[in-house]
Amino acid sequence: MEQQTRYVLGKREEDGRYPVTVESAPAGTVHRRHGSWYATIPGRRTTDRFATRYEAAEFLATMADMGIRPTVPAPGETHTPGTANPGSATGHAATSTYRHLLPDLRPTVPNLVRAAEAMARLAQLGWVPLEGYPGADQPWLMACRLCGWKGRRFWSHLRGRNGDGIPRPANRHPHCIPTKEIPSTLIALAAERTRECPCEFPHPMEIREALSILSLIRCSISNGDTAAVTMHARAILEPCPASTRRANVLRIAERRRAAALRATRP
Repeated sequence: MEQQTRYVLGKREEDGRYPVTVESAPAGTVHRRHGSWYATIPGRRTTDRFATRYEAAEFLATMADMGIRPTVPAPGETHTPGTANPGSATGHAATSTYRHLLPDLRPTVPNLVRAAEAMARLAQLGWVPLEGYPGADQPWLMACRLCGWKGRRFWSHLRGRNGDGIPRPANRHPHCIPTKEIPSTLIALAAERTRECPCEFPHPMEIREALSILSLIRCSISNGDTAAVTMHARAILEPCPASTRRANVLRIAERRRAAALRATRP
């Protein structure tokens, strides 16, 4: 624990955040994302970014001096896990759970497509995401379908190094099932996946369908219509037994969309 003049900066927690206290009272947390540091005051919105954790913590101390402190308990508010059961099938009735899977990144078409690809791969590896895709190098809350464990893993570790597709570590997490049983268990789970979408709400399974939904999302983003973005993102993000095929067509569609945009530029 690092003692500073006006605040105490605690040790890094599992979710990557550092708790900050001022005069022994919680003032919020600080965390690093994509090279910058951010301060979070539970129950209040903050958007400032800082060069170091200490500058972010000092900001929280200043806010506390002004009487601006958390209005809801921490850390429970930092996640909004869905209702999916890690031991259940990957899902036909997902309409009430997809919202928590919106990426914790700037809403762009590439970020949404990357989120869909990552979640499709998680399904193959026996994981259930419990919050939105945070980026490759940020801790991601998920549940293990092999044993029910919940915790944080880095997508950069699960997707493998240099594109080899081999997740690390081989033993997944402490107290999971024996490593030698993992392949057969994943093979059994693979029986749930399908090539066709059986869901009540249809997901894009053809490139033309993927191009259409990506166009709708891009227009909604351009118009600043966050409600429409959320609605259209449902087709990309909610669980589907055919998520692997969906991710593939979304990637092809995104490449075509990006190529078409480049071709129109002077």
